Amino acid sequence: MRQILLLVALDDHRNIHKAASHVGMTQPAATRLLSDLERLLKINLFERNTRGVSPNGYGQSLIRHCRMILTTLDHARDEINAISSGTTGRTAIGTLQVAAPMLVPRGILRFKKSHPNHTLLVRDGTTSTLLPALWRGELDLLVGRASNNLAGEGLKFEALYEEPMSIVAKKDHRLTKRKYIKLSTLAKEEWIVPTPDSIYRKRLDEAFRKSGANPPSVVVESISILTNMLLIKESDMLAVMPSRVAKHYANLDELAILSVKPPTPSGPVGIISVPGRPLTPAATDFIQALRESVN
Repeated sequence: MRQILLLVALDDHRNIHKAASHVGMTQPAATRLLSDLERLLKINLFERNTRGVSPNGYGQSLIRHCRMILTTLDHARDEINAISSGTTGRTAIGTLQVAAPMLVPRGILRFKKSHPNHTLLVRDGTTSTLLPALWRGELDLLVGRASNNLAGEGLKFEALYEEPMSIVAKKDHRLTKRKYIKLSTLAKEEWIVPTPDSIYRKRLDEAFRKSGANPPSVVVESISILTNMLLIKESDMLAVMPSRVAKHYANLDELAILSVKPPTPSGPVGIISVPGRPLTPAATDFIQALRESVN
C-alpha cells in the first residue's frame, strides 16, 4: 500500500521530495521504496531528470491500476459507511450534455423506485474530463454520445437511441418568423456553443466553414443547460442543444426551435463502461432503468 500511494503521489507531483512529504515519509525512504519496486518488477517505472521524475509507459500503466485500486477502496469505505448509516451503497454516474437533462433524470427516478436508499452520485462534464475519470474507476459508468472510437480506446458502448440536434433561440427572437434559414446566415449572430474539447463544437465549426462562412466569433462556451436556458431567455443568443431537450422546452413555451438544419451528431447516445471491470448489482440495475426509460 505504501508503494501504491507513493506511485500515485509521484505522478501527481513529479518530484520525489514532494511526493515523499505527501505520503508522510522521508525522501531517502521514498527513493529506497521506489528502487525496491523497480528491482522487484525488473523494469524502470520513471524517467529521472534535473527537474524531477516522470512516469514512462510502464509507470503510466501501473499508476493507472494503482488509482483504480485506491478508488475501489474508497468505494468500499463509502459502502460500509452507507450500510452503517442505513443506506445501501453508492453508484457514481458520469453524464454528458446530451443525456444530462432528460435520460439520466428519468433513469434515476425509475431506479429509485426499487432502490430508495441507494445513493447515486451524478457528475456531468465533457468526454475529456469524464472518460479519464471512468478509466480511473471514479465513475461506474458514463452516459452520453459515442463521439469517438470507443472500442479502439478499450471501452464498451451500448447504444440506446439516436439524438439529433436543434438550433434554438428565445421564443420572440426575430429569426423565429423565418421559414427557412441557411446556417451561413447565422455566423454573425451571438452564440452559446459547446466547449472547444467537445466533438460537436468541432462539427459545428466545420459546418459553418462548409457553408462558406467563418464560425461565429461572438460566443459563450457552456455545456450547462440551466445557464444556457437563462442566457437564451434573456438575450438574442442562439444555442445548439439535443432535439429532445429543445422540444421539451419549446412545449413549455420557453424557447423556439429555428428552421435551420444543424450538423448531424457523430454517434448514438448510450452507456459507456470499462470491459472486464465488474459492475455492481446497483449499477447493472441503473443501466436497466436507463433502457426502460428510453423504451
